[in-house]
Order: sequence, then C-alpha cells, then structure tokens
Amino acid sequence: MPIIDSNTGKVLVDYTIDELKQKSKEMRAWVMVAITCANSGHTGGSLSIMDIACVLYLKKIKHDPKNPNWEDRDRVFWSAGHKAPALYVSLGISGYFDIKEVVKLRRLWSGFEGHPDRFKIPGVEISSGSLGHGLGVAVGSALNAKLENKNYRVYCIMGDGEQQEGSIWESVMSAAHYKLDNLVGIIDRNKLQIDGPVEKVMNVEPLEEKYKSFGWHVITIDGHNIEQIINALDEAEKIKNKPTVIIADTIKGKAVSYAENVVEYHGIAPKHGICGGKETLEVALRDIGCTGLIDECKNLYSKIVEEYQKEVNKKVDSIIPKFSKNYWWNTAEKMKVKMVSTRDGFGKAIEKLSEDEKVVSLCADLTSSIRMDMFYKNHPERKNRFFSMGIAEANMTLVAAGLAKEGKIPFIGSFGVFATGRNWEQIRTSVCYNNLPVKIASGHSGINVGRDGATHQSLEDISNVYYLPNMKIVTAADVIELEKLVLQVAYVNGPVNIRFAREATPVVTKTDSPCKFSIANVIRYRGEKENFVDAFDIYLSTEYKSENEDLTIITCGILVPEAMRAAWILKEEFNVEARVLNVHTIKPIDKDAILKAVNDTGVIVIAEEHQVGGFGNIVAGIIVKEKKFEQPVIVDMIGVEDKFGSSGNAWELFKVFGLTAEFIAKKAKSLLDKKR
Repeated sequence: MPIIDSNTGKVLVDYTIDELKQKSKEMRAWVMVAITCANSGHTGGSLSIMDIACVLYLKKIKHDPKNPNWEDRDRVFWSAGHKAPALYVSLGISGYFDIKEVVKLRRLWSGFEGHPDRFKIPGVEISSGSLGHGLGVAVGSALNAKLENKNYRVYCIMGDGEQQEGSIWESVMSAAHYKLDNLVGIIDRNKLQIDGPVEKVMNVEPLEEKYKSFGWHVITIDGHNIEQIINALDEAEKIKNKPTVIIADTIKGKAVSYAENVVEYHGIAPKHGICGGKETLEVALRDIGCTGLIDECKNLYSKIVEEYQKEVNKKVDSIIPKFSKNYWWNTAEKMKVKMVSTRDGFGKAIEKLSEDEKVVSLCADLTSSIRMDMFYKNHPERKNRFFSMGIAEANMTLVAAGLAKEGKIPFIGSFGVFATGRNWEQIRTSVCYNNLPVKIASGHSGINVGRDGATHQSLEDISNVYYLPNMKIVTAADVIELEKLVLQVAYVNGPVNIRFAREATPVVTKTDSPCKFSIANVIRYRGEKENFVDAFDIYLSTEYKSENEDLTIITCGILVPEAMRAAWILKEEFNVEARVLNVHTIKPIDKDAILKAVNDTGVIVIAEEHQVGGFGNIVAGIIVKEKKFEQPVIVDMIGVEDKFGSSGNAWELFKVFGLTAEFIAKKAKSLLDKKR
C-alpha cells in the first residue's frame, strides 16, 4: 500500500512502475546534490540502495507523512545508518518535508545528521549509525506488533559488510525462533565496504544458505530492477511463520560513472564539487539522467546552503567569549601554527613498530581511516601480520587476546566509540583480566570527528576504560606527541588504550619536546613569537620548579593546544600566569604533578574533550583523596555537558560545546577572581 491518509485510509498517491523508475532517478540526483552541498557523506551505499528505498517509500509501505507517528504505519529501520542521504531523500520525496531541505546535510543544527537522529527528522524510526544494531531493533518492533495484534510490517535495511557483525546473527536466530513473518530483512549486497571487497575483507557468503539454515525465507533479486523489488516485497507478505530476507544484488555508486564499484566512494563526496572536473555533481546528474537539476543545484547552494551557513556562523560567533583582540588560530600576524591530522602520528609509529615481528595488527574495516594501513603500506612483506577482521569489533578483540597470549603484541583499531564500547566486555574479561598486551587504537575520538555526528563521536570512552584493572590510557596533544607515545606504550606490560583525533589539529610540540609515559608535562607561556610552538617551554613535571603561577589548567589530548592558547589569552589580557599540565597518560596518572599544581596555585580548571567529569572526576578524585587541605583549592571543569555530539564542522562543534581556549580562559579568570 502506498502513501495514505491515516485518518480516512484514502490512498493519496500511487505510482506506476514507469513513474517509480523516474522517481528513483530523481532520488539519486537529490542524494548527489545533498552530498555535494555537504562536501561530505556516503555516496556509494546511498546510491546502491536507492531503487529499493524508492519502492518501499513510494509504493509498498503504508505511511502518512502528515502523521509520522501514526500507530499503524509500517516501520523501516535503517541499520545501515551511514546511508542517511538515501533515507532523507526518501522521506523528503514522500512529503515529510520539502525535499530541498536535504541540501543542509551534515550542517550544524540542520537536523540532517551524518547518521540519522530520530528526534530531529520526522519519519526516522531509530537513531542509527553503529552497524549491526538495526535488525535486533526491528525484531523488537515486530514482536510488539504480535503482542498488540497490530498488522503493521517491519523492514530492516542492512549492508552486506554489516553481516560480519555477530549481533546480526543473534537477531537472525531470534527472528526465526519467534516466527516473525511480519519482518523483512533487506540486504544491500553491493559487495564493497570501506576496506575493500567484502569477500577479501571478511567473506560473508553464502548468505542465501546461511539465512536458510537459520530458518528464514530467502529471496534473491536484482536490487535495481523495480519489478523484481515489488514482486519480492509482495512475496514476503505471503510467507507465514518465518521471517523473510531479500538479498538484493546491487552496484555501489549505481548510475554515477566515476563512483560505480569504486571502493573509495564509500564515504566521500564528488572530488571536484559542483563543477570543474570529471568527478563533479554535474557529471553525476548527467549520468543519472536528471540534467534539469544542474542549474537548480547551483541556485540552491547559494540561496539555501550559503545563507544557512551564514546564520550558523553568526550564531556560533555570538557564543564565543570576546577579548580585546582575536586569539583564534592563525588570525594574528604572529603565533602561527601548523595544522596536521593527529592520526598521522599513529601511522608513523605503527610503521616503525611493524619492523618487530612480534607486533601484529588487526582492524575493523577502518584501516586507512585510522592510519593502521601504514603497518604494511610501504612494506608489503609485512602484510601477513595484518589481519582484517571486518565489521566485528568483539571478535577482533578476542582474536587479539589469543595472539597476545601466545607472545605477540597486537594492535587493534577502529573508531574510538567502537574500539572501546562495542567490545567493552571482551576488553574487560579476556584482555584486562588476563593482563594481555593488547594495544587499542581508539581513533577519531571526541567531537573532532565532526560531520559524522553523535554515533561516531566517542565522548564516554575515558570513563568506560579507566576503571578496568590493568588498563593504561594515553592521549596525545598533537601528531608529534602521538607518535612518541605509541612507540613507548607498545612495549608497556598489559593493555593500553591509545586515544587520538582524526582531523587536523594544531602542532604544539616539537620532535625534541620531552614526552615520557606516565609523566605529565608542564607547559609555560613565555611571550608572543612568530610561531605558536616557540612561545612555550615544555618540561617533564618531575623536572619543573614552581614559578608561583596564579592558576593551573589540567588537560589532555587535543584540548592541550586550547589550554595553551588560553594561557596566552590570560597573560596578554589579564597578566595572569597559567601553568598548563598536559596529562597525556591518564592511567597511570601523574598524581604528584596534579597535587603539586594544586598546592602551588590553588586554582584548577580541568578541561576535556569528553563528557564532563570523565577525565575531570579522575583528577578531582585525586585532589580530594590525596590533598591535605591546609589551604583552600578551587576546582571547576570544562567538557561536554551530559549530551551527545552533533554533526557539524569540527571547529564549530568545539565552539558550541564550549571547549575552546576562550571558554577555558573565561572560566579560569572567574575562578581566580573568586579566590582573590
């Protein structure tokens, strides 16, 4: 049943097959427009799933865009949440909102998050983005329909690489066990994932036989044939006492010449934007057969996107505390700084470590993204010690534990939210309890990951792993410090979590700057210089003698550069001397350096790119437990205030979440005023 009026049951629109074929072209075109305007997003899968999404939303499911929460609607769960552009276009073309709004994709406060948020866009059934979750949620929804005697149907869109997640097969088993004939799984079998062909990363075939053996009815179709899609969905409705899976053979990047079957187009926008090269939106729209959108897109960008971004910029700017001059990165004539991707430091270190035959590496489908590929990229003979584990973080961790138990030093890696969250119990029991030397590369941690949004922004990981016995944690200020720390912790006994950022961040240390595992660094501002890094002296905390500073900023990771900039602001604006304590080793933490700072200055600001209190409560706990309160101390914290992240430019997010130097300096000055 197509789109209906939920109050009267009247069919509002019903498309013919020829009309659906045209609509699928329009929807592909809007996907490319949205991703191009965002200059970010997942092109490949959004295009491969488009014909199926077109049939579902415009022909098959019963839903009412004017009543998104209608109790009797059919449900579509997008377990493959990275295909959000296809979901948004499907909802827009159905009438949930003006389709032109999708050009705000991945922009701050637009609602069109990098991965779907059900509270921000009508018609989104579940917030998603962590692969392997959707089918279980769909099972729960289908079970509810049985319990409540509802006749709504449930659909779950998955990727073929996603079938590598063990949670998928738990859901497959439960759906068959409860005979959920109101549930349809749809697998977009485009045969590619981030790290390459699915069969080479971690083969999932034969899918048909596997699903049949679990008790599912299986239908295999051409996922770009509208008639076959309709027939398969019709057939699924007739099956009784078992769930159905439709395995749709598709082409990643379908209909766009430069993106078809190109693995790199899994997660990038057209390389040359709207116009100016072979891989542009204009070429894509011609390939798709929607040339009419070419001129409209340019107009949309200037009329909607640029105007929207101007308003965002104005609002963001209004949030930032103001001083006598602008201290923002590289805006002054002096104090210039280089910006380099922090993750490159991990890549340099893992390449050096791969010389040791005891060192092995395992990655969960994000190898190049976190620079784990440097293990073998320039040394193909070392690839036999690299193990692609697919999208299977729990298994990756357990395999690493087995390798470690036999004498190897395994490095495992993924986005921080997956590398320490998805597999927490495996880390706890098999790694930490056994005190095995598994090194966890938690890349893309914090809000620095930017436009991917909340599901990919790890803001809870320090708390998750700090309280695990035997665990050590390091987090670097910049690319140079990260390389040093990784080389050191590789041979530290037991497990280590290595937390680092993705995007380019300020380089604030030098190759000869002191850096020693478990010993914090004291950083002191000495006056404006041509280069930001030359304006500071860096000491090991064990070698630093008090200069009677007014206050201390205790921080870690990529907030160290912000704390240094805050020290610059405090000195130039208020003649306040600030000690910056870079606690790059969170566990075992340098208690002596913290207590010395407390006793020397009496005013402490703790700053973290994390849920406030993750790192802050660790430091505060040390102060409360260890300090002899002969003199008062004032302590406050800066961090993300008990909320999830959001899509947006990384620096926008730092500003709106109050994590920049301006906020740190303002907080520090207010605490100092209280003390005085």
